[in-house]
Amino acid sequence: MGNCRTGYQSAAEWLRSPEPLRWRRTYPGRLDQVAVARRFAVSLFAGTGYEDEVGFIVTELASNAVRHSYSGHRGGWFGLEVVLDDVAYVGVTDQGGGGVPIVLPELPDQPMTEHGRGLRAVSKLAMALGIHGSGDGGHTVWADLDLCAETGTRPDLQAVLSS
Repeated sequence: MGNCRTGYQSAAEWLRSPEPLRWRRTYPGRLDQVAVARRFAVSLFAGTGYEDEVGFIVTELASNAVRHSYSGHRGGWFGLEVVLDDVAYVGVTDQGGGGVPIVLPELPDQPMTEHGRGLRAVSKLAMALGIHGSGDGGHTVWADLDLCAETGTRPDLQAVLSS
C-alpha cells in the first residue's frame, strides 16, 4: 500500500500488487456445495503448491459447518473467505447452533475413528488455526498457511486424504 497510484499498467501488475487479494462467497448449506467451495478455493491457489492443503482445509471446515451447525438446516448457508498473501487465510463461517468446534487431542492408545480427526489434521497443515464467534451468532473457523514455506510431498496430508 502506501503509493498514491490509482491504476495499474497491466493485469499482471494488478495481480502482483502489494495488497492481499480477498474473496468471500456464500454457499447453500448442503454437502454437495462443499465440493463447489473446494474447487473455488483451490482455483485461487493454482500454482502456489498449496492446492491440496487448501482443498483439504476447505472440505473439512465446510463439511463441519454443514454437518454440525444450523448451516445444514433447510435454508441454511455457510461462508468461505480466502485471503491470498504470504500468509494466506482460509475461513469458513457457519450459522451457529450445535457445539463449539474443538480440536480433539491425539491419543496414542485410541484407534482411528471417522469423527474428530478433521480439525486436528487442519491444525497440522496450518501455521495457525482459530475459532471465533458463538453458538448464537455463528462460528468462523480459520486456518493460516505460510505460502513462503517450502512445499513438497506431505505424507500426513496424503494419509488423511486417502481415508
